[in-house]
Amino acid sequence: MDNGGNRAVGMIREKLGYAFENPSLLAEALTHPSAVKEGKSPGPDNQRLEYLGDAVLQLVVSSLLMERFPEAGEGDLSTLRAELVRRENLAELALGMDLIDFVRVGPSLESAPSVARETVAADAFEALAGALFLDGAWPRVRDALVPLFRDLPDPGQCLKGAKSTLQETIQGLFSGDVPSYEVTENLGQKDEERFFARVYHQHRLLGHGTGRSKKRAEEAAAAVALQNLGEGR
Repeated sequence: MDNGGNRAVGMIREKLGYAFENPSLLAEALTHPSAVKEGKSPGPDNQRLEYLGDAVLQLVVSSLLMERFPEAGEGDLSTLRAELVRRENLAELALGMDLIDFVRVGPSLESAPSVARETVAADAFEALAGALFLDGAWPRVRDALVPLFRDLPDPGQCLKGAKSTLQETIQGLFSGDVPSYEVTENLGQKDEERFFARVYHQHRLLGHGTGRSKKRAEEAAAAVALQNLGEGR
């Protein structure tokens, strides 16, 4: 493997505690289709591994939820799983472990905006899960991926966060109104403060917050807004 490939193997060993037996699988997982189409890589690209990885992540999260919430019903478990494996969350996990820095893309995506980078990151994370599954036995794969999903909300509450609560609160106080959000990105920041969000009601600033993803930043801003609204009553 080239130096970039060796660094990718080292990153996976550091972040996930997993040593690839077949590093070519990792190289495939980190090759975006644009790199092949635009002559940056001979291929193969990561689309087939992405397909497999989607199923692997479903299984990893399903088994984890079964253990974590033994009393939860199918509906709550399905809702929580859908929240955990949605593409925005996978992109956040990928960006958090700097996976995007090792993905080979074509020239058309080398200076892509943040939305495109998030899509590439989510696809690469799914492909990585597929590569892990083909490379190792199920216990090793599960041990590598489960720690990434440690911060789990309670069943039935995962989709009702601060944003939903704030909207309900504002609609109760001001009939028919909804808050609005403004999100900016600090391109030089890779940690939990990468995105900065402000939440307004009728041009009045209610709160602000930061997060690794736009959703996390908006949730943080909404939580501050709820606190400020409570103090102002």
